[in-house]
Amino acid sequence: MTPLPVNRAERVETHRAEIFKGRDYRQQEFLNFVLGHYVARGVGELDTSKLPQLIELKYYSVGDAVAELGPPDNIREVFVEFQQYLY
Repeated sequence: MTPLPVNRAERVETHRAEIFKGRDYRQQEFLNFVLGHYVARGVGELDTSKLPQLIELKYYSVGDAVAELGPPDNIREVFVEFQQYLY
């Protein structure tokens, strides 16, 4: 018997502790925002091409995101790195 697929919300809740481990509060806030979009809209929200749009939705500008999360390379790293825990 094939196991049932896990829905996105369950997947996020199952791995939330691993995703947030070692992240500061601001990074966790950003990841929570990204995860909400993933649950609502699907895996396409995790594509790196979506990162600029997600930043603008959450922070209004890249400058504001940099002030909150650090340099763009760090933001990208946080965005890409957490995804290993989802799948």
